[in-house]
Amino acid sequence: MKVCMVTRAMPCHGRGGMEDHALSLAQGVAARGHDVTVVTTGHEKITVEQVGGVEIHCVAGTPSRVYSPAWRALGTAAIEKLHAERRFDVLHSQSIGAYEFLRRGLHRSASLPAAVTFHGTPYDELVSSFNLIRYAPPSRRFFNDAYKMGYWAAQYLLYYRGAAAAADALIATSDQQEALFRRQFPVAPGRLHKVYNGMDLETFVPAEGDDVLRTQLAIPAGAPVLLCIARFVRDKGLRFVVDALPAIAKAHPDVHLVLVGDGEERPALTAQVERLGVARHLHFTGYVPLNDLPRYFAISDLFVNATIRRNGYDLTMVEAMACGRVVVSSDVGSTPTLIADDVDGLLVPIGDSRALANRIIGALNDRPRLKQMGARARDKAVSAFGLSTMVERTIEVYDAIRSTHAQP
Repeated sequence: MKVCMVTRAMPCHGRGGMEDHALSLAQGVAARGHDVTVVTTGHEKITVEQVGGVEIHCVAGTPSRVYSPAWRALGTAAIEKLHAERRFDVLHSQSIGAYEFLRRGLHRSASLPAAVTFHGTPYDELVSSFNLIRYAPPSRRFFNDAYKMGYWAAQYLLYYRGAAAAADALIATSDQQEALFRRQFPVAPGRLHKVYNGMDLETFVPAEGDDVLRTQLAIPAGAPVLLCIARFVRDKGLRFVVDALPAIAKAHPDVHLVLVGDGEERPALTAQVERLGVARHLHFTGYVPLNDLPRYFAISDLFVNATIRRNGYDLTMVEAMACGRVVVSSDVGSTPTLIADDVDGLLVPIGDSRALANRIIGALNDRPRLKQMGARARDKAVSAFGLSTMVERTIEVYDAIRSTHAQP
């Protein structure tokens, strides 16, 4: 089978969830004997590259990572040209990457079955912008947040509905997204599929704590460790974790919080740490390479994700669960697809530092139960959110639309 995947970004443009997912899926499909070509936005140095059995075309003349007018025109032309040369069997659009191709019905005239995966919707973005206004500290960016709410409403009307209506298959990545799609998009039940986002978990396995890393971070042996891995931006909710730290430290005086990442909120977080007097409990590590993250999971007792962003579940939570670590997360967006509260993880109300502190304190007070939940988390991550499961179910969607594409 020859597959054309269309996405606005790949790892050559920089690291990110969309980029990593697109490459992992493309390589996974290629590893099963299929021919995969990726069409993506422009790159200053790359036109065509081969990565792990996948041929990636960066469309010259289009801004990197942006759904621009140039991308809609030149990206569509690139898909047409490649299809004429290779005769693809399936087109797979990540989000609205292939919107213009679908809007013009070119997949119909080219007899090219098309699937669209929405990793989030304008509704999710609209709610996320509202959450920034509601839960984040007062900011001069208030008007920008309010503007984004209108922007995403327009995106829904102009692009997302059209892409969903034109596709032969619409793929949801969580239980919550599937329910949302049924309400918001004009798609027949038989065209709606569910494929959980998965990842390669071979390097994310349960392991004993790394004594060398503890020494580097000046964390004593046996001291409880809370871990956050995130970009330091407002919608990741790191301020709520820091807000919860004094109460946690009162109950567990030897607790340590490790913040992995960096970003624009670093100065505000540093000031908050000093104001609350918890500097001795907290460690900023900066960015850590993906392959080194298992060492950090290994020394942690809990992985904390206090996001206020409504979207798909963060894949760092899947990594933590695969390492047998319990995740404490905001109950928002698609997170309940990943975490069953009090079974294989813990959910807290969005923006509630007190509830976050109480759940963490309770978990640290019951280590045997924490270990049992971690084992269940590991089982769920491997069975439902591994790369192989995602790839196999995606190929099943491809096979389904190939068999029904010609039907009215």
